[in-house]
Amino acid sequence: MNENGNTRPNTDLDTYMEENSDTSESEKEKELTVDSSEQPIELTDITQSLVALQELFDKQIARNQNQTEMFDKLYAEMKDYKESFLLEVLHKPIIHNLIQLYDSFVALESQFDEMCNGNNENMTDALKQYRKNLENFRYNLEEVLYRMDVVPYTDSSRTLDRQLHKTRKVIPSDDPEQDRKIAEVHKIGFNWRDKVFRPEEVTIFRYNPPTQESDNILGEPVSDEKGGNTDG
Repeated sequence: MNENGNTRPNTDLDTYMEENSDTSESEKEKELTVDSSEQPIELTDITQSLVALQELFDKQIARNQNQTEMFDKLYAEMKDYKESFLLEVLHKPIIHNLIQLYDSFVALESQFDEMCNGNNENMTDALKQYRKNLENFRYNLEEVLYRMDVVPYTDSSRTLDRQLHKTRKVIPSDDPEQDRKIAEVHKIGFNWRDKVFRPEEVTIFRYNPPTQESDNILGEPVSDEKGGNTDG
C-alpha cells in the first residue's frame, strides 16, 4: 500500500530512490566522521605552534633582561672609573694647589689684621712686607697655572691686536701716531700651550682727525674743491 492508500507493487524507480537515499546518508555520515577526526589534528598543530612561539618570546625577553642588567652593571662600573679617574688625574692636583693658595690667603688676612691692630710707627715696614707677601701670593698662583700649561703674556704688543687684546675703553687722540696704541692694561692676558686662553683687556687711543667744522670754529679758512677759499 502506498501513501495514498492504494496498493501497488514496488517499481524499479522506488528501489533506486531507496538505494540512493541510503547511499547519500552513508556518505554524509562519512564526511562528518572525517571532518570530526581532522579538526582536532589542526587545532593541535596550532596549539603546538603557539606554545613554540611563546617559548621563543620568553627566551627573548629573558635574553633582553640579561642584556639590560649587564649594560646597567657595565655603565655603573664605567661611571665609577670615570669619577675615580677625574679625581686622581685631574681634580686632585688642582684641589691640592687651590688648598695651598687658600692657606696663603688666610695668612695674608691674618697679617692684615695684625697691621690694623699694630702701632702706626711700624706701619711703613708692615705695608712693605705685606706688599711682598702679596707678590709671593701672585707667584704661587702663576705656578699653579703653569702646571696646567697656562702662562701670562710675557711680550704683549703695544698696538691693538684683535687676537691678543680686548678693548674695554677708547681714549680720543689728536696724534695719528697714537692711533690704536695701548694706553692701559686692565687685565693681563693668558696663553694655554701657545694659544690665547684669555685676551688682554686694555684701553687704547683712537685718532680723531680734525673736521671742517672744527677748522671753522678755530677761524681757519676752508678750501673748496677748486682750491679757492670760501671766505670770498
